[in-house]
Amino acid sequence: MTKRFLIVIAMVLVLGGATLFFHRRASATTTPVPIPILNPRFDIDVLTCSPGSNCDQYGITGWITGPSTYVAKFSPTQYPHAPSTGLYLAAIGTSSSTGSILQNLAATVQANTTYTLSVEVGAREDYAFTGYTVSLGAGSIVLATGHTATPVGGSFVTEVVTYESGATPAQLGEPLQILITSSGTTSVGQVDIEDVALTAAPTAP
Repeated sequence: MTKRFLIVIAMVLVLGGATLFFHRRASATTTPVPIPILNPRFDIDVLTCSPGSNCDQYGITGWITGPSTYVAKFSPTQYPHAPSTGLYLAAIGTSSSTGSILQNLAATVQANTTYTLSVEVGAREDYAFTGYTVSLGAGSIVLATGHTATPVGGSFVTEVVTYESGATPAQLGEPLQILITSSGTTSVGQVDIEDVALTAAPTAP
């Protein structure tokens, strides 16, 4: 076996290893794919009233709404960054009752997939904020929750919930669900939602 032949073999092994390395790196950095959500910014329902604390209506297209839950068009009095034409939101809860929004998605739970749910959570400048829970579920089973974002009055913060399905998820093939509820005990307030997004990315088995 010649020295040149040995060098060629060594180069093939090195290049082959490099190819495998970069393939694995590419797989590990797969771009997340957005999962469709109906009316994620709550602006399908057009409200003709002037923006403000009383510009709202019960029910939100695409979402199953609980009590004291509305689509609202707020003004800079509620959120200083709101445009003069109004800021559309899901307003969940009031001073007398908690509320909720729920959407059943067409997408289903897949194996070896990381799901990332992000929600813009807002606190009104002129109304009490008493907390919330954001949940990603399937088949009425909660897969992951989040409730730690704490916006100050008139602002929004992002809540991110992550779920890794693994190789054999119990809810395999079940439709994904998004549930957001307001919180409250002796004192009940409101949580406002500006945007909801969900992505899926394959993970190594």
